[in-house]
Amino acid sequence: MTLLSLGCLALVALVPACRKVSTVVRSTVPGASGESRLEPRVEISTSANQNNPVAIDLVLVSDKKLLDELKKLSAKEWFEKRNQYQLDYPKELELSTHRWEWVPGQVVKIAPVTVKFEISGGIIFANYFTPGAHRALINPRKNILIKLGEEDFTVEVLKK
Repeated sequence: MTLLSLGCLALVALVPACRKVSTVVRSTVPGASGESRLEPRVEISTSANQNNPVAIDLVLVSDKKLLDELKKLSAKEWFEKRNQYQLDYPKELELSTHRWEWVPGQVVKIAPVTVKFEISGGIIFANYFTPGAHRALINPRKNILIKLGEEDFTVEVLKK
């Protein structure tokens, strides 16, 4: 009987110890980083930008105040000030820029862009010679089609 009592006592002592191990909470699930992938597609008209190359910047932003500020810029202002913005916001998480330049009629395939969990929005700026804002707000977690036309561009959300 004493042996049985000692066994039960040992079991009671071990149960709380085992229980503590099972209450450990992980801050992230292994293998899940919270990142997503943006897979942009591009169609470029043979007369895009009045038959001139078009520079495109895809800007991903985590800071909502910065995003609101960038939404007010035209593409011309962005291209003039982008180096300063990158100096003012050196952290990759606050401002991340992906740059391309294409010629009219060019067929391109863009590699997927990693969108970090912290990113709150995105803007595409297109450096056209014609007057206009030449910018488009995007949801960086939805795949898009960028259509570069003769005097401006459009962005469409792609269905999966």
